[in-house]
Amino acid sequence: MHIISGSKKGKNIKVSDDSFRPTQSKVREAFFNKLDVSGKTFLDLCSGSGSMGLEALSRGASHSTFIEIEKSRVKKIFENALSIFSDESLYTIRRYSALDYTKRTDLKYDIIYFDPPYNTSIYKHTVENIITRELLCENGVLVIELDRRGLKKEDFFTSDMFESKWYGNTGLLFYKKINGLFEF
Repeated sequence: MHIISGSKKGKNIKVSDDSFRPTQSKVREAFFNKLDVSGKTFLDLCSGSGSMGLEALSRGASHSTFIEIEKSRVKKIFENALSIFSDESLYTIRRYSALDYTKRTDLKYDIIYFDPPYNTSIYKHTVENIITRELLCENGVLVIELDRRGLKKEDFFTSDMFESKWYGNTGLLFYKKINGLFEF
């Protein structure tokens, strides 16, 4: 796996030895072609390899926060970030579950990318935390990755407010905060 574009294009992203499903390159590329992350704060929620947050930094994000619960993955994110970016003030890496982090943090983000394991039950409650606790900045965007064979946008309490894009069996749901309301 490697960074697709930006100032660190081509840099390798190493993954932990445990089994997980990294976001496919075609999905990452489509996401970053749709949203301009330059100068924005980015939350990579359920980071896995950290590829989304690292790509965001390469493309000019002002800061990336990586949230991951698995210890081996957190370690690998640290290693990748240190090997790719010399400025440690560009990122924050924390070992939390997505649900716990969204319950506790008071930080707001311009872009939140939420990609939990597809078979988990934390989707709805984590999204509810993000929205009710107002973790998105004004004009901020929440993007949720899901599998066509699993959850559908109708499974979310705000399903009519999502725009979906599909790349094979992988879907991205886009949700934007405008004038204090959420829409896209």
